Amino acid sequence: MKRTTTRRKREIKSFCAENRRLFPFAGLFLAGAVLGVLVYLTLTPASDSLDALLRVPAVTDDFFPALGTRLFSAVLLLGGLYLLGLWACGAPFILLVPLLYGLGLGLTEAHYYTMGQAGVIAVAAVILPYGLLTAAVLVAAAAESLRLSTVLSRQLLPGSDRGEGLWAGFRLYTLRYLLFLAVAAVIGLADVLLRRVAGGLLP
Repeated sequence: MKRTTTRRKREIKSFCAENRRLFPFAGLFLAGAVLGVLVYLTLTPASDSLDALLRVPAVTDDFFPALGTRLFSAVLLLGGLYLLGLWACGAPFILLVPLLYGLGLGLTEAHYYTMGQAGVIAVAAVILPYGLLTAAVLVAAAAESLRLSTVLSRQLLPGSDRGEGLWAGFRLYTLRYLLFLAVAAVIGLADVLLRRVAGGLLP
């Protein structure tokens, strides 16, 4: 039993060491979500325009437009992170992406929480699964973007080996972002299908 516990501890430490870049971005996302809830509470009662902005609609006959909207948002967010990773001074802006996404998700959750039990069910069954899965992709993409941005910024330092290994790193960076985009597209498709099947849960 003791050996099993020790092995698990080592595995946890190894996982944390290998993925240490993810934790700050996950923390920023969670901080943004909490901030979004607090901001919405200060705005209560919210305006009709804010309610319309935060409402997640069910999908009926507009399946492909809804899917296009989800895919566009994924391309926009990941494309922005991709470009920021190619900028040596992009680190501060990269940190904002998970924070702002968490802020938006927190505002949406708070909006539905104010609707009572129906809103809580909508968040748990429809809104939160897409939000958390997309956040996981954005956290991984942001960590990858910060990694390359840091590598590029080091090239500006005196005495650095300029350009050494950058092309291979860029190719790996691009392949990873294509993977992020594919995963985000699958998540978006699943979200649209869920909103079509379980759209009645959205008040």
